Amino acid sequence: MSTQDFKAAATALFLALGLMVASAATASVVVDITATNTATATISITDANDIAYDAVVTIAFDNAVNLSADSLNLTATLIDPNNPPATLPAGVSVDPAFPMLISVEPPVVLFLNGFEANQTGNGGLAFYDTYQFEVHTADLSCSSMTSSYRLYKAPHGSTAFADITDGIYSGSVRARGRGGAFSQFLIVRDTRLPLLVATEKLANLTARLLASTVNGGLLPTLTALLTTVGVDLLTNIAGAIAALDQFIQNVTAAAGTDIANEWIAGGSLSNDAGELISLAETLRFTLTLLQGNPLCLPPSD
Repeated sequence: MSTQDFKAAATALFLALGLMVASAATASVVVDITATNTATATISITDANDIAYDAVVTIAFDNAVNLSADSLNLTATLIDPNNPPATLPAGVSVDPAFPMLISVEPPVVLFLNGFEANQTGNGGLAFYDTYQFEVHTADLSCSSMTSSYRLYKAPHGSTAFADITDGIYSGSVRARGRGGAFSQFLIVRDTRLPLLVATEKLANLTARLLASTVNGGLLPTLTALLTTVGVDLLTNIAGAIAALDQFIQNVTAAAGTDIANEWIAGGSLSNDAGELISLAETLRFTLTLLQGNPLCLPPSD
């Protein structure tokens, strides 16, 4: 057998074993609505080797409509950390200690639980502005004051995962980020330089702004603020953060009037405000790292 044939056979065997492991894994996902705008999911997945992977996912909405366990359709599965279903940048990898892919894909159906008194429209999930997504797992640990763990997400149907982190806290790892639409989520290790990440996030935010529908004279103001962020990025981080904070304030104030801010199950509405705020918040997180701010502190809330 040639070397190439041997490698091909070994790869096929590895993939087959991976499929066997995946099929043998057992998952438990229990979702509770713990407040008007908050859902908490307790996840435990045991693989074929009886190794358990556990997490608690908390989704806190700014303003949710028809929020229920069924309307979220939150699921989780184990992936092969050496062959993730994702396009990850160089320097980004999945930790074998927590190879969990979490998906939230609210269904489009007519009255999920019958004609309930609190349902509106077709009973599907909707929300305004953003949600905060937190993955808390004891399978990973936050090292003192630093961590390379980040929260990544990709739209359903896409393998292009991107960093949405806006906080990494202890206990053991609490990774947080915001979103304006629902996706698949991974915790990854990201060892890239913060300046490189900040530049990439600024480019993504600028592109998203240009793709958004912004009424009135707000677009030039928002564009100018992002230009200031770019100018100050290398020499004045405090100034960049101040301009970004003003950007977030302006978008928040205009949400629902000059900028669309609603998401509904199926994704037929473009939640421009929510996506802009989410991208700005994760850029702000990276800018604070450039300032030298520590990670792995206890969360304040």
